Amino acid sequence: MLLFAPWTVAHAAGADSMPAIVRVEAARAQTPAGWAPPDLRDDLPPASGWGPVALPDIWSARWPAFDGVVWYRLTWRRPSDGRPVAMMLDYLNMAGAIYLNGTLMRRDADLAEPLSREWNTPRYLLLPAALLHDGENTLLFRVSGMAEYQGGLGPVTLGSPMEIQARYERAERMRLASHWFSLAISVTLSCFFLAMWLMRRRETLYGWFGAMLLAWSAVQINQTATSTWPLSSTDGWEIANTIALLAYSALYTIFILRLCGRRWPRYERALWGAVVLASGVLLATPHARVENVRDALVVGQALHYFATSLTFLVYAYRNGNTEHRILAACVAIFVLAGGHDLLTLLGIFRDNVYYGGLTIQILTICMALVLGRRHLINLRRIEAFNDDLTRTVETTRRELTETLQRQHQLEVAHARLGERLSFAHNLHDGLGPTLVGSIIALERTPHAIPPHRFLSILKELRDDLRLIIDSTTSEQHGNMTLADQIASLRHRFTRLFETQDAACTWRLSGLEQCMLPSSRILDLIRILQEALTNVFKHSGASRVDVEIRADDGLVLVVRDNGIGFVESGDASHAGIGMTSMRARASRLGATLEVRSAPGETVVTLTIPRTRYVSAHTASENPAAPD
Repeated sequence: MLLFAPWTVAHAAGADSMPAIVRVEAARAQTPAGWAPPDLRDDLPPASGWGPVALPDIWSARWPAFDGVVWYRLTWRRPSDGRPVAMMLDYLNMAGAIYLNGTLMRRDADLAEPLSREWNTPRYLLLPAALLHDGENTLLFRVSGMAEYQGGLGPVTLGSPMEIQARYERAERMRLASHWFSLAISVTLSCFFLAMWLMRRRETLYGWFGAMLLAWSAVQINQTATSTWPLSSTDGWEIANTIALLAYSALYTIFILRLCGRRWPRYERALWGAVVLASGVLLATPHARVENVRDALVVGQALHYFATSLTFLVYAYRNGNTEHRILAACVAIFVLAGGHDLLTLLGIFRDNVYYGGLTIQILTICMALVLGRRHLINLRRIEAFNDDLTRTVETTRRELTETLQRQHQLEVAHARLGERLSFAHNLHDGLGPTLVGSIIALERTPHAIPPHRFLSILKELRDDLRLIIDSTTSEQHGNMTLADQIASLRHRFTRLFETQDAACTWRLSGLEQCMLPSSRILDLIRILQEALTNVFKHSGASRVDVEIRADDGLVLVVRDNGIGFVESGDASHAGIGMTSMRARASRLGATLEVRSAPGETVVTLTIPRTRYVSAHTASENPAAPD
């Protein structure tokens, strides 16, 4: 980085080929308010009060607390050969106008408060030959400024247009273009890292870094702004810029702490409290004391900034990694530039050139590279994790596929076993009672049964077998109602009980409107069949009453006046018939109750209405759920 220094034209005795500065003088304006009238034609340099000065000049040392207009008069000698002459002014603070031999050459937009902020703008003029005199000529510089903001005039250079143009371009690059470039980098990186933080809130380091760059952008715009907008005064602009500098220093400190993996909650709260307090004091300070308060706060901020930076340098040297050490080198460069800028702000250095805005580009880019490297490392870790996760998922998928295949095989085997058990139960509950009833009839009166009765028995066995096959191979058992389904069972058991001289009465209610799926009808019929078979085989009853009604629910009641029995609560001692009845009741979602005592046994099956559908409802909604 080349350091910019002002150039002034010195002339040697007898060298008439170059412009020569004879003297530089300054005088305060005589206007009552200290500022110029709106029309510069009425704003004339003072007739008296001129005194010699050296450029660059800051008038606060000569006229303390003076805010207003100061005129500078530069007398110079034109080269005798009449060659063209150009002039470059490094800066004037804050705004002003330039005259050549009494003719206005250039002026800034606002020469009264709020002043144009042209303090960092170099000026180039090609002096018109028609306005030049042989021998001595006069350049007048009218400067509007304030003592607390180092009002004054910078170096003036006279020479050939080519030489002055080259120097002006270098000065413009140093004072303006480089700061615009740095500002663009800061704003761009700030938006980028704040966006990254918003998308990933856990990465707070990105958020602090983006906020830090945003605050520095507010500070750095002071180098490029040419007006006080959107603020209404120079004081307001300087106060806002100082507050931004305080916020930047606090954000820089917290960023360094996070970069080192540290959190100091009490210190951070105290730091922000100090920023808020200092901002309040600065806003409440009157104009006459703004310079003193601002300088004190800037010095305090600078000392804190340097302390943070030096602490980080020591940490990076002792405990840091490669990233910390690289960043520490950039911090060291910025600390040197910041020290120079602080001394310039305090008036100790008089060059009016600030290097912080230039060197921070190096620090900012270095910090961005460090954060980018961390982000890249995190991405690689995520990619490695994703690869491991993909391999794990693939292995798990294969294992799950194998497990599901084994489970499917087990389920198929279980289904086959279930079908066999179901078929066995259906044979027991269907063919069993018919065979038992026929065997009992043959044992009691083997010679009294006519041949057509044997045919009837065989037909009953055929019907039972058909019912079992149909219910096993088909999901639907026709569109018959429950009353139609149990008609054949009712007829068969009524005749069986008649062979034992037992009365069998049936009371059916609402069954014509009751429809059940075939599997449920079969379970219901088997429960009824098993109950009647038990009465026929074991009870010795002389009367059996069967009641089936469908109203709020479907209720099946089988009552006999037999000898009764005592039901065992132990499933291992329960008969296969009773076990089958309870299993079927469970599939129906029904409750099965058995009460028995000598002289009466009652079997009650209750199916809630939600477990079956009426014929009327089924006709309106064929897709009613099972």
